[in-house]
Amino acid sequence: DMLHGLHAAHELRDETGQLIGLVHRDVSPQNVLVGSDGITRITDFGVARAASRLTATRVGQLKGKLAYMAPEQAAGIEDLDRRADVFACGIVLWEALAQKRLFKAENEAATLSRVLNEPIPSLLQVAPHLPQGIGRVVMRALEREPDRRFATCAEFADALEAAAYPAGCLAAPR
Repeated sequence: DMLHGLHAAHELRDETGQLIGLVHRDVSPQNVLVGSDGITRITDFGVARAASRLTATRVGQLKGKLAYMAPEQAAGIEDLDRRADVFACGIVLWEALAQKRLFKAENEAATLSRVLNEPIPSLLQVAPHLPQGIGRVVMRALEREPDRRFATCAEFADALEAAAYPAGCLAAPR
């Protein structure tokens, strides 16, 4: 549901039918809510940015949580696309399945270094009980090079579902 909600946001169009290029830029567990109906919702688009937006972030100012940023976002690249949110969703899923933090360190500088430079631990090494297909899907979302990640959150969701189904890891919202 988190991935489908973000995909819907990424697909928002202006009055002429052109994609507005919305990127959430702050996907983290705090912004993923599960309702009593079992449906997951993505919230807090407070730092979201559309390509058509006229105002800019102050130079050198990062918006979002360092431990959930894509490398290109953490490096201060302004022209982010939806693949930055794919990476952040990969972090959220990695942490939920591994039951530990991925990049969070003792201070912001060390966290930033982990996001940008340190090898990303294989989910299957940290949580060997998981089906291999699910581990591969999550690790693809965490590719540091955006062109190697899923192109969209919908593509990520489809791959995750395809890996989870044969492993018996799908659940209805109830």
